[in-house]
Amino acid sequence: MMRKFLIVGSVAVLGTLGLGACNHNNQANTGNEETQTTRPAPNAVDNAVKDCLAKHPNAAAPASAQTAAPAAGQSAAPAAGHTAAPTSAGTAAQPAAADTSDEGPCVRATIEASTWQPYLQQIVIANMGNITNNPYFYFVPSSKYPENQGYISRTQDQLNSVVQATVLPGNMVAAGGPDSATTAQLMENAFKQASPGSFKGVVVLFIGDKADEAAVKSAVDPSGATFKFVQM
Repeated sequence: MMRKFLIVGSVAVLGTLGLGACNHNNQANTGNEETQTTRPAPNAVDNAVKDCLAKHPNAAAPASAQTAAPAAGQSAAPAAGHTAAPTSAGTAAQPAAADTSDEGPCVRATIEASTWQPYLQQIVIANMGNITNNPYFYFVPSSKYPENQGYISRTQDQLNSVVQATVLPGNMVAAGGPDSATTAQLMENAFKQASPGSFKGVVVLFIGDKADEAAVKSAVDPSGATFKFVQM
């Protein structure tokens, strides 16, 4: 069965990347062989940003103030889980560059998400089990870059919204990123607001470090969701 998932978050272009890459991988895996993607190397994103800036030297300049970043929750996934607005969270260009905007071809957010997406995608697909609906995946960028905070905040708002509204049974909500503690914090914050039993029949997948598993599970369990954890 061909499967795809929607990356949800703050930058619309990344959702399109996520869907395209997922469809491409699914088409490539319709045979007997499956392609395994390893976790990105620690310097993979930095190298990709440098390569992008070399190709687009003007990308280091701040974007025009006339073009505003999407408002919080503007492209969040709908509560019922029917069709998610294809979006994803991210960061801006490297701290050394002048670009602290949310836009441009070399925004660190876009590059970070596209670098991590194949690895995280295969984890989500491998843990879907009987889930047949497209899962909602929230990519959480690294919090060690100050310019990432706006995207992280918007992703938190979107995750809060979908948890408060709930999703229908038979769906999956998943989150992951290079910084396990940050991903865990967003999931904890969101699921502390869930109504008891409101996620019964829904799978919640946390992709992170073992040290953060218990706290996330404790926050998710009262919702009635089936909690799954995968070590990055």
